[in-house]
Amino acid sequence: MSCSDGEGSGVSSIFYKIDSGVWIEFNDNFTLKNYYSGKHTISYYSVDTLNNIEEVRALTINKIDLNSTEISTRLNILLVLIAGILVFTFNIVIYKRLKINLKKVLFKDMHEKEKKERIMREVIVYDNDPLINSIVSDLLNRYSLNIIAIYGIGSYFEASLPPNWVKNDLDIIVFVKSLEEIPKQDWTEIRYEKKEVNGNHLWLGFNTLEVYRDKNRFSKESFSNYEWNLIDMKHPENSKLLYGEDIQAQLPETDDLIFDYNDVLARGLYHLEKSLKEKNPSTAMKECSKGIFKLGFYFCIYFDPKCRSTTIMGIGRKLQQLSANKKYIKIMVDFYEDAIIFRIAGQYKTEFKELRSDLIAYIFSLLDQGALHKKMDYKEIINYLTDSFSGFPYLIQAIKKTRSIQTLKMS
Repeated sequence: MSCSDGEGSGVSSIFYKIDSGVWIEFNDNFTLKNYYSGKHTISYYSVDTLNNIEEVRALTINKIDLNSTEISTRLNILLVLIAGILVFTFNIVIYKRLKINLKKVLFKDMHEKEKKERIMREVIVYDNDPLINSIVSDLLNRYSLNIIAIYGIGSYFEASLPPNWVKNDLDIIVFVKSLEEIPKQDWTEIRYEKKEVNGNHLWLGFNTLEVYRDKNRFSKESFSNYEWNLIDMKHPENSKLLYGEDIQAQLPETDDLIFDYNDVLARGLYHLEKSLKEKNPSTAMKECSKGIFKLGFYFCIYFDPKCRSTTIMGIGRKLQQLSANKKYIKIMVDFYEDAIIFRIAGQYKTEFKELRSDLIAYIFSLLDQGALHKKMDYKEIINYLTDSFSGFPYLIQAIKKTRSIQTLKMS
């Protein structure tokens, strides 16, 4: 196969699969020697250096097994035909050898033992998404000998969501042997990458197994909440293995977690702050929905500390259960359902600014009444918002506009 990008950025990778097999990065000529006689479909696409992905194309080939007297004549004809079809259909020139390739590699040097162990693993587990394949391929090209496993977390990887759910946030966690070769920003020791890929917001977080076993180290080397992220990674329903070995059994158990409710709550409020600050209406609505989903998780782990679901649908189900015993949680269920509607339909069923204002009043009235993890009066709420992260000035302003915090009927 060969590929030309014309005057574009240049080709980075080519992927192909035979019939319903897994996607494989193309490196060298391949045959259908181990496949049965008859028709086979070869699907393929290319990715350029900017991670633009070609539409998946397909080629059907009829494999004929020949007897020994026919091989010398028929095989030459078949090879010529296949070569002509491939050249005509693909219009390709391979210009780059890929690092991650075949499993039948001879290693003559003991220094390459580690490389052998990496290549002998499954190339890409998540095989039905060209975008994910290109991201994983890029990571492997840069850090293949250092990577232990790659996981996807968040709604992009949640299979139970409806097909029309808007998925454009990609959160990927990369477990590595060492953080030394992972570049970092000048202002932080935390290793991460943040960029746009095909209209999607990609977040790559790098860390080691050792850090996940030490909460104090994790707090210094990650932006995430330790307990929340550990639940993400430990429980299979909350994350998706994209590449490498399954390391979930090597992570600490989550039976006796002690949650930092102040921090978890602040992470939900952070998105409400961004929503209030944002001038673009659609972005403001999206940030509000993120805040609602995270506040939903906060409700779940506070009212049921054994809750271990971080998925959108799992949190929704748990909120429904909790609302049966505490009627005021039903209000949170309504906000949550409204956020789900927005992610599917692109708009809230309730007028947005009214919904956001009601949500803010609801959360802080519960804090004022001591219905959540801590009772806070007006002054304590202002101090909490001032001290959280870099401060929440827009939320403080919203609270001050409604100085007398609403009181909800509790039962």
